[in-house]
Amino acid sequence: MVAIRKSGGVVPYFWQGKILDPRDDEFAEALSTRRFRTIENSASEEVSIGWVTPADPTGDSFTCEDLDGGIGTWLRFRMDKKSMPMRWLQIYRDAAEKARGRKLSAKERRELKDDLMDKLLPRVLPSVNLVDALLFHDRKTVLLFATSKSARETFGKLFFETFTVQLESGDPLQSGLRADLSPEQKHALERLEPIRWPNEGREAPPLPSLREARPAAAEVAIDDEPVREEPVREEPVREEPVHDDIDDDAIDIGVDGAEDEA
Repeated sequence: MVAIRKSGGVVPYFWQGKILDPRDDEFAEALSTRRFRTIENSASEEVSIGWVTPADPTGDSFTCEDLDGGIGTWLRFRMDKKSMPMRWLQIYRDAAEKARGRKLSAKERRELKDDLMDKLLPRVLPSVNLVDALLFHDRKTVLLFATSKSARETFGKLFFETFTVQLESGDPLQSGLRADLSPEQKHALERLEPIRWPNEGREAPPLPSLREARPAAAEVAIDDEPVREEPVREEPVREEPVHDDIDDDAIDIGVDGAEDEA
């Protein structure tokens, strides 16, 4: 069962004017005019981009039933890219240089590459990328389930070529105004003022310089490169108090006794 992915980024787009109603067969026919065309058997490096449906990834059939996405119209386009694998080219180049016993010249390398492309590219399968979008016709809104620059540019170009309508990137205000809000809610939304977040435009307090942070530090230059020399911190010498083993009273008594004996 094919389903729209449930995770990842989404880019909203809006358009001005009118496009075909997705419920009409003309809408599916418009997609088929820009359908995807396979390059599976191509003998050259190229890229193919076009519409497909979730039910038929080949792009051979388009019906309104295949585009039914429940709450919206399910659009899907496919991007295939065929290119020569560089590892295979290096393998054949190394083998040719080993057989000849020397490096290949620029002309010989170019001829080898052209010959390999004619032989190998028809057997090389292209890379495949499927991108989904959900279109809300009444709101003139389409949600693209991809955020890469290449996917966004490709989708905008393909949409314009199909419906001759230019897509506009959505912002929070436009997303809110085109949502299913009541007239009172839309009026309140239009009166809101944007705010900067977070603290954009405010000047940050200046950071202290290195000299202010460490005033005792000095800089010396060695080979024209400034090297910070940290100051040597000297530990203070702690003086211990001197204690006498014999108190003064004992000395006085001893001296008095000696005088008596004398």
